[in-house]
Amino acid sequence: MTPDAAQAGRRRRVDFAWELGGGTGHVAMLLPLARAMRARGHEVRLLLRETGAAAGLGAGTGIACEPAPVWAGPVREANPLNFGEILSNFGYQYPNALRRLVEAWRERLAGSAAVVANVAPAAHIAARTLGIPSFEASQGFHVPPPALPCPPLRDWEPAPRARLEAADRAVLAAINAVLASHGAAPLASVGELFEGRSMLLTYPELDIYSERGPAEYFGIPETGEGRDEPPWPEGAGLRAFAYVYRYYPGLEALIETLERMRISTLMLCRDIDPALRARRVGGTVRIALAPMAASSLLPQADIVICHGSHQMSAQALLAGRPLLMLPTQLEQFLITRRVVRMGAGLGIAPETARPDFGAALAALGQGGYGDAARAFARRYAAQDRRAALATVVARCEQAMAGLAA
Repeated sequence: MTPDAAQAGRRRRVDFAWELGGGTGHVAMLLPLARAMRARGHEVRLLLRETGAAAGLGAGTGIACEPAPVWAGPVREANPLNFGEILSNFGYQYPNALRRLVEAWRERLAGSAAVVANVAPAAHIAARTLGIPSFEASQGFHVPPPALPCPPLRDWEPAPRARLEAADRAVLAAINAVLASHGAAPLASVGELFEGRSMLLTYPELDIYSERGPAEYFGIPETGEGRDEPPWPEGAGLRAFAYVYRYYPGLEALIETLERMRISTLMLCRDIDPALRARRVGGTVRIALAPMAASSLLPQADIVICHGSHQMSAQALLAGRPLLMLPTQLEQFLITRRVVRMGAGLGIAPETARPDFGAALAALGQGGYGDAARAFARRYAAQDRRAALATVVARCEQAMAGLAA
C-alpha cells in the first residue's frame, strides 16, 4: 500500500445505513462504529430509516443524520418463513420497484468511500453497482448463510422447500436484474449479498442460524448507554434490572408481580403512561425514562428482564445474569429460544394470555439458570469488546485504501 493510498483510506466519507426494521437497536449498533470512524478523522453520515432514533441515543454534533431511502409500497404482514420472504414483504421481488429503491441509494452513496450497514440490503446492492466496499454489522438474523434457499426461520413448524425456493428465486431475479443493468456480477443466492461483507457482532450461542457452519464471531462491541445509576429501591432480597416497552400488554401485571414479590427493580420504560409510573413512586419498582448505565448496574442485579433484544440479552449474559425474556417479535423470539436452550433464562411467548411472571421470577432466583449465565460469562471473560470496533474500523480503512490505490 502506498502512502498516498493509505492517506486516502484514512480521510474519506463513510456512510452508515439502516433500511429495514424498527426501534433504536439498529442505530445503537451503528453509532459506536460511526463515532470510531469519525475519531479516526473520517467524515461520517448516518442514513437511517428513523432519524429520530439517533437523537434519542445522543448522536451528537459532528455526525450528519439523514433519512434513508426505503420501500414506499405496502408492506405485507404475512409471517415470513425465511429471509427471502422477509425481503418479499418489502417489495424486493418486484424488479422495477427494487430498481427505483437502489437508484435512490446510488444517489445517496455517490462520493462515499465505504458503507457500513445494519439491515440495509438495498444499500449493499447499490454499493456493488458503484464499486464501493460495503460491510454488514449484524447480530446474524438478517445475514443468512449463502445457500439457496435461505434456511427457514421457524424450525418448529413446516417450511415447504418449494415455497422457500419460490421466494428466494423471485427476490434473486429482481436483484440480479438491477445488478445486470449496471454491469455488476449476478448473485447465486440471496445470502451471497453479504458473503465476505458481514461482521457477526454476536456469539455462536446466540446465532439463530445453526446452518451457518464455521464463522468469525466478534461478540458485541461496547455501545453507548446512559450515565444514570439510580439507587436500588428497598426490597426483600432479589434485584432485577428491566428494559421493557411501554406497549407490552403484560407491563402492568409484570410491575404488580415485581412489587408483590418485593423484588428491588430498576426498570427502563421509555414513554410509559405517566399515570402508571406515578402509581409506582415509593414502591419496589423504580421506573426510568432514559437509559441507565447498564454496564455498572447489571452486575448488581440478580435477574435481567427484557424482550429478547440481542444487545440486552448479550449484555446480561456477559454479566452472568439469568434472563426473563418477553419477546414481542420474531427475532426476539428466536434469541429467546437460544437462551432458553442454553439454560440461562426463561421466556414467555407473546400469545400467552395470563403469563405467570411470579413463577418464572421465582425459578430464576434459585440458581441453575444463573449457573448457565455465569458459564457464558466465563467463556468470554477474556474477550476485549473494543476489538470488534477496532476490527470494523480496520477493515473499512483497508477496503478504502484498496479502492484508492
